[in-house]
Amino acid sequence: MKIACKRLIDLGLAVKETIYGSRKGIEDTAVSLLPQIALLFANFVIAVLIARGLGPDGMGKYALILSVSGMATVLSDLGIGQTAIRFAARAVAIGDTEQQHAVLRWAFKCRLLLTILIISIVYLLSPTIANKLWHDSSLIVLLRMSLLTCVFAAISAIPVIYFQSIRRFKMNAAISIGQAVFLLVAVVSVAIAGKWSLEMLVALNIIATAIGSLFFLAFIPKTAIFSKSDAGRFFAVNSKPVCMPEKGTEDWLSSDDLGINSFAFYMLLSSVFVALITRIDLWLMGIYLPKDQIGIYAVASRLFIPLAMALTALNTALWPRSSSLSDIKSALRLLKSIFRLSLIVAAGGVIYSLIAPLFMPCFFGADYESGILVAQILCMRYCFAILLCPLGVIGYSFGFVKSYWWVNLIQLIAVFSVNIVLLPRVGIIGAAIALVINEIIGMIIIGSMLRSRIVSLRGATEW
Repeated sequence: MKIACKRLIDLGLAVKETIYGSRKGIEDTAVSLLPQIALLFANFVIAVLIARGLGPDGMGKYALILSVSGMATVLSDLGIGQTAIRFAARAVAIGDTEQQHAVLRWAFKCRLLLTILIISIVYLLSPTIANKLWHDSSLIVLLRMSLLTCVFAAISAIPVIYFQSIRRFKMNAAISIGQAVFLLVAVVSVAIAGKWSLEMLVALNIIATAIGSLFFLAFIPKTAIFSKSDAGRFFAVNSKPVCMPEKGTEDWLSSDDLGINSFAFYMLLSSVFVALITRIDLWLMGIYLPKDQIGIYAVASRLFIPLAMALTALNTALWPRSSSLSDIKSALRLLKSIFRLSLIVAAGGVIYSLIAPLFMPCFFGADYESGILVAQILCMRYCFAILLCPLGVIGYSFGFVKSYWWVNLIQLIAVFSVNIVLLPRVGIIGAAIALVINEIIGMIIIGSMLRSRIVSLRGATEW
């Protein structure tokens, strides 16, 4: 009994230390959650209305369309955003505004170039995707329409990076909330009018993304987008890392020997594999399963949105802090503090995962009742992802950016293999199981890498 009481007291002290020792981090996470909460409410209402308005078959088609435009948006980034946040945050940490804006301009140019390239490729491949893979030629025009969201997403990416690098999370929150409210009002209007169609929904997504991107641009310095000094140099940016201690000291972080272009290259590799991991389940379902099953899976995926938003908020607050670190001791302190916070969030996530999906038929209709177990598994997947988040982000400060690409490749191979084996046999549950396996593999490999790195540095710093 005494041992149990002692452990309970220790746990209470750890929670207290986590909350008071990370007060600013928790505040930034909470602020980052504000637009996520608005989006949660908007997306929940939107999902309910669309699921009831289109039915499982229409919902399946809508999910396939969004999966392609979403994949194109991710591929048009390819790690550029995270790379820019890292180097811009480090420039801010030493008060180098010129370097910060140079990094943002580099990111904007790269993002525009990639967006044009990716959109052109997907536009040409749309007939093949719709006809050969999904056997539905009516999706061709909608696939091509949805690509416009990639353009506006690229435009809004730089303001997002700018505000994150200077830790002005409230500005991101205010604009994102406005975008969410517009989309909600638009979809509710469609529901009241009873004018449900895939064309209308795709158009509304385009308009909402456009409004958000235009508002974002109005609040950032012009030099973050364009500078006369860059004329004739498309990729102009000082590639030398900023805020880097002298190499050879015990506090030097091994990832900091990378310039911005080298860091971006490794991020590109990882981003491609991660993008495929997050979309390959839907694409394979389009081959193996009927559209109504895809629709049920898409609705089940809506249930993990609160957990996904918590993960996004945690990542948003953690990334600029991790990026501005210049010594190992600071990295270890941040890891210890944030991991405790992640444990608390994940514990709440487990309870949510078991209970929330049970109400799925009440909100979305009896047609989606078979998706309860799938929703529970998908939510559990995000509990693992929340635990992995601090390990993965802090890992960049230990030089793991050079290794993450092969970790992600292993995860992709595992997800693809599990889907190929299970989808024809157990249906959409197989896809959910594959994503859980993906997170477990990441936790095991990255956790082992981090532990090994810390052990090797134990003589120079305390854990």
